Amino acid sequence: MRRSSLSRCGTAALLTGVAALAAWRTATAAPPPEPQPDSGTTSSDVRQSPDEVRDYWTPERTKEAQPAPMPEDG
Repeated sequence: MRRSSLSRCGTAALLTGVAALAAWRTATAAPPPEPQPDSGTTSSDVRQSPDEVRDYWTPERTKEAQPAPMPEDG
C-alpha cells in the first residue's frame, strides 16, 4: 500500500510541475507585435490597357514626372 501512495504523490508532483512550467511559458511568451504606423502609401486596383498607359505617358508628362516619396528609416 505504501508504494502506491508514493507513486500517486510522485505523479501528482510531476503533473503539478508540468502545469507550472506550461503556465510560466505562457506568461513569459513574447507579447504580440505593436501595429505599425501608417506609412502613407495607398494603392488602387485600376486596370488600364498598355495602349492607355502608353497614351497617357506623353514625353512631356514623362519629363515632368516626380518620384514618389519614400519612407525614411528611423
